[in-house]
Amino acid sequence: MTKYPLLVRDVLKRKHFESAKLIAGHQGVNRQVLWTHILEIKDFDSLINGGELILTTGVGLQLERATQIAYLQNLIRNDAAALCIEIGDYFDHVPAELVAMADEHHFPIIIFDKIVRFIDITQDLHTYIINQHQQALTQLDTISKTFMELSLMPNGILKILQVLHQDMDAHFLFISEDTKSFYYPVEAKKYLRLIEEHCQQHDVQEPIHLLSIHSDHFVMIPVNGLGQVWGYLCMHTKLPKPSNYTLLNLERATMSIAHILMRNRMLQERQQSREDEFILALIQGQPVDIQHYQSYLPIESRNLFHRVVVLNIHYQAQIVSEEDWQEVQLHNAMYVRSILKKLGFFPTVSVRQHEIIILAFYIAADYVKENQDSFDQAIHQIVSRKAPQPFDQLAITFGISNVYQSIESVPQGYKEAKSVIQMQHNQLASSIYFKDLGVYRLLLQQDNATLLQYVKDYLQEILLIDQKNGHDLYQTLGVYLACNGAKNDTAEQLFIVRQTLYKRIERLESILGADFLQARIVSI
Repeated sequence: MTKYPLLVRDVLKRKHFESAKLIAGHQGVNRQVLWTHILEIKDFDSLINGGELILTTGVGLQLERATQIAYLQNLIRNDAAALCIEIGDYFDHVPAELVAMADEHHFPIIIFDKIVRFIDITQDLHTYIINQHQQALTQLDTISKTFMELSLMPNGILKILQVLHQDMDAHFLFISEDTKSFYYPVEAKKYLRLIEEHCQQHDVQEPIHLLSIHSDHFVMIPVNGLGQVWGYLCMHTKLPKPSNYTLLNLERATMSIAHILMRNRMLQERQQSREDEFILALIQGQPVDIQHYQSYLPIESRNLFHRVVVLNIHYQAQIVSEEDWQEVQLHNAMYVRSILKKLGFFPTVSVRQHEIIILAFYIAADYVKENQDSFDQAIHQIVSRKAPQPFDQLAITFGISNVYQSIESVPQGYKEAKSVIQMQHNQLASSIYFKDLGVYRLLLQQDNATLLQYVKDYLQEILLIDQKNGHDLYQTLGVYLACNGAKNDTAEQLFIVRQTLYKRIERLESILGADFLQARIVSI
């Protein structure tokens, strides 16, 4: 690991290479030299790791042309840095076939017309590499401390990019969907749109992502927090493969940027007292001045819907301080809000002692207003979250209300979501949706409004069809249920042939589901 990697072109400038000649692979002079190795045998797969400058007197190249070609192919395949050959008694020239192959793969071949001491070359280069390695470790330690100090200062991300630029003389960018993007120096702005489009088109998850577009090379490292990718630290580099020092430096920078983003998000969550006040006023049925809280709500739209989502959260550990628990809840709220935003929701969040209440607004056409796929996806991501301590011992129960448009429906939606959680705690339901509770909805709240809503949810489409077409589906459903699904008895009581009954049952199944005869109170 060196701050400034030793390249083949640098090796050619050193004292012991004054008489050396580069005869092939001129476009590969930017290959990095990690070590040197004297290699006089043809079978060496297990002897090199890649990046070695190979020194040879040509003893292993005296054989037939096929052996020489296989030797060079093996070096290229094992990612050696370059091949240095001493021209003399053992090997008097490099065949044209080898030169052509090296040029094709940009693999440098260097020759010595005079006798050289390989021990002097290895000692010189190894001393240089080791010294650079030690210096790099010291510099990494120093710059890591600088990054941590900058993470506590205003505009810390831009200042970190400035330090990276000063240290490595390259262009740097920080790309994020949720927060402002940064770049340094000013010339780096020309890459901003290019990287943003790449991030939008590709789900970059690997710890180190190398991107080459024409002659431009980029190193992209995700900035992670709370189990999510919050952005990407990008470096424009002249080399398609960055050095170890570069990667370690970027990793330290991403950690400091993650600390900045985490702190900013926690501050934002702590400042959500008005948002919390707004939700609590709504669920308690208190009068609310919508204009006063408009900044927390999306713009009104004909296709704007919402559900009330409640997360009931308990910590499974025996003892946790109140301060630690508040921290846990803040992190949970940040995580949930981030997931919902990425899935297209407009969340308004309230954090209470053991629950998080969310007004999940979204825009959808009437025929897909349930938007259940998006809610399922959000819940899946929350449940599958890879959380560090102290978040991995949380027990979470979800409750999701029916779909509403009016903000005045929030109290009812909150009751519905709480009812779902209550049924789950009593092991009477497994679905997280209120509309799936079936007849339990009547047992939970026996009032006219609930009964009307229940009928609307399950029977309204049938009643509308009967009103429009006179298919007698409602009567058929009543008789069919009264006969416990016996088709012969149902047809006789309705005075219709069985074929007509079958068509009506098929229509009922398309509306109510194929299992509508089963008691939904136990099949949720």
